[in-house]
Amino acid sequence: MRPELSIKLEYLQNRNNPAEVFEAMALYINAYRDLGQLLTNSVGLKTDFNFQLNDIEKGSILSKLSAMSTKIDSMLENAFYSSGNSLFQELTTVSEISSENQVEGLAAGLETTLSDKLDREIADPYIDRQNLAHVLNSFSSANQKVQPGENVFLISGNNSKQLCSINTAWRFTGKPKEMFQGKTVSHEHRDKLYVKVSVNEGNSVWSFRSISIDKRFNARIVHKDWLQRYQSGLVPAIGPKDIIEADISYDVYTPPKGKGQPQIRNARIKFVVDVKRNNGHQYEL
Repeated sequence: MRPELSIKLEYLQNRNNPAEVFEAMALYINAYRDLGQLLTNSVGLKTDFNFQLNDIEKGSILSKLSAMSTKIDSMLENAFYSSGNSLFQELTTVSEISSENQVEGLAAGLETTLSDKLDREIADPYIDRQNLAHVLNSFSSANQKVQPGENVFLISGNNSKQLCSINTAWRFTGKPKEMFQGKTVSHEHRDKLYVKVSVNEGNSVWSFRSISIDKRFNARIVHKDWLQRYQSGLVPAIGPKDIIEADISYDVYTPPKGKGQPQIRNARIKFVVDVKRNNGHQYEL
């Protein structure tokens, strides 16, 4: 049975302008469709993400939807819904998103959550930052149609317990068309890295310092075989003075003049070549 996404809007009885309830539901459905498309694109699938409406329940409005494309299987749908829930849970802690750095943080979190939910054979996800800003703006527009005291919930999969409450007071106040207009230059090379923060479970980002460029940055290790061996204890723990030799890729994003300093983004540890131990021994991986 394919997973469903249900969007439930509990509206006030006798509210003014009741048509806004239906407008809000339509906006949430369209915004989630765009989020699904963003996530579909992030793993390299060349297909459209669209919903079909399966059912509507009265009282509070509850729309039950399922993805239409046969190219998106139930595993991917569940991964997308879980990632969407993680995004909305993160937005419960803030009242407003406005800056590129905030969108960057949400994108990195989405990539990590999605990577955790995907089979290891699937391409490492990359979230288009400007498109994410457009998606956030769409959800914010839907929120503006909801009155205080009304509630919106997402129920993902076929399990009613997988319920996520949307922070309808949250707003996106940035200008998507004006965001991420700086210059991005991609780099890929072999480097030697100190590990500042390692991750012993899951696919969350590690913190490194590069010897060649003398900069600190966060990156996810996409060499999954090595990561699995490290996290299972087959590779000894990496100390603060040990050096990882690895093939890495990253983008250097330079914002428009007067809007900040260059930043390293979208960093990936693509292949771990060796770990050089400070004790003088070298472990072959």
